[in-house]
Amino acid sequence: MRIGCWGIALLAAVGAMSGGWAQEPAMQTVGVELKGDTMVYRVVPVPIRRGPGGRGRAWTVEQKLFALSKCWMEVHRNYAYLDRFGVGRWDSLYRALITPAMQTRDDLEFYRLLAGFYASLGNSRTYVRTFRNFPLTSIGYEEGWVLRLMDVGGHVVVSEVCGEKAAILPPGSEILSVNGKPVGERIAGLMPCIPASTERTRRRWAVRILLYGPVGTSHEVEFRRPDGSEGSVRLVNPRYGAEPDVDMPCAALPGYSGTELNENFRLMWYPGDVAYLKIGSFEYGEAQAFRNAFPEIRARARKLILDLRDNRQGINYTAAETFSRLTRDTVLYGPVSRSRIYDAALAARGAGAEPEDTVRNARVRVAYQHYNDEAFSEPEREEYRFPEERDGRLVVPTVILVNDVTANAAETFVAWASSQSHISTVGVATSGSAGKKVTYEVLPGLLCDVCTEEVRLPDGREFVGCGIAPDVVVENTMQDVLSGRDALLEKALEILRDK
Repeated sequence: MRIGCWGIALLAAVGAMSGGWAQEPAMQTVGVELKGDTMVYRVVPVPIRRGPGGRGRAWTVEQKLFALSKCWMEVHRNYAYLDRFGVGRWDSLYRALITPAMQTRDDLEFYRLLAGFYASLGNSRTYVRTFRNFPLTSIGYEEGWVLRLMDVGGHVVVSEVCGEKAAILPPGSEILSVNGKPVGERIAGLMPCIPASTERTRRRWAVRILLYGPVGTSHEVEFRRPDGSEGSVRLVNPRYGAEPDVDMPCAALPGYSGTELNENFRLMWYPGDVAYLKIGSFEYGEAQAFRNAFPEIRARARKLILDLRDNRQGINYTAAETFSRLTRDTVLYGPVSRSRIYDAALAARGAGAEPEDTVRNARVRVAYQHYNDEAFSEPEREEYRFPEERDGRLVVPTVILVNDVTANAAETFVAWASSQSHISTVGVATSGSAGKKVTYEVLPGLLCDVCTEEVRLPDGREFVGCGIAPDVVVENTMQDVLSGRDALLEKALEILRDK
């Protein structure tokens, strides 16, 4: 069982991680050598304290106040969607948290306060995280327990469990309560601390971290098995060094094992020469599997199904290179992005300006925008060109399968598809997540990430915060999941039969 980098970051929003994950290091400029009257500067990584060494001393009240203020300031300075959230609203939240922050009893309580502060922005690219070692993963427990949870139509279901425990808590079992509290109430308590662009994504992660907790945390879990019988089990978050092997053989619901969910490429054939392609990532280099299979697909396929469910990683160029083989277009325009900017001198000139002063005076309008934190850079977009005569294209009736984990480059892919008459989409709205982020270390072992880019689809539509709606909405039900039926795939085949 694997948890992706983005998933780990979201897990960190409710607790703290004992280790790190791949990321671009924060940078700062420092003077390194004085030559005569000239200081030589160099850009170096900001030192980030990781692992057990990050535990250190408890944060002082002064440090907590500084951290809260630093987190507030970096959003004020960098957050691309602050105009939507409201500057005054953000300032009001900050003021309301000053006293509670100073009164937190320990580091974990303070960390969760900060997590909720950033989660209120409703952006999956803006969150706090830490390398202090108080919490653990949410899928491994004492006595060899390993399990994964999923949300199915409002039900919390066990999708995968280690093989030796499957007789006790089989895949498909529904979680009813935790420590005597109905599961719905427990999820509602977790959601405010989860940074997510949509409520659907927020709930999905609340389900996934339902049994998350510090070392020794006990969870009395009541559940209902697929056969209707009920039972209970005690799960305890393990101490360091005693975690079970999360990659051990497991029993899983059909289509929901960690191996299947993290599969990067799969090609299957259905009657009528319908090619089914599972593309799990658009990361750099992942397009090679598609390129290798494309000659066979182009020679045989009369219709095509592209499964982009759970495709949440990658770069737009890889998505463009793949999409360029499925369209007659030779130019693909990437998402439109812009960032907030600030010029202190212009802000000074706009200090006394009123809104009516900006109507017919462009210089005053710009100065006013800088003073009121409303200035943005000029919109930018990438452009991808592909030769008209290349090693083949395949323009046939196509259906793309999407879900709320379809994100980033995969959403750009779906946006391009929306302009093609031969392509339709089936599933639920996509993740609604995009934008570069900047990282700051606010205290030893405590970092904040802030989304610095406002991103729109190539045609100008907004999707961050709402996702991209499919042409045909289909969602697997509890009955579908338990029986191994894939309602989205069946709908895609039905659509293609009429093409």
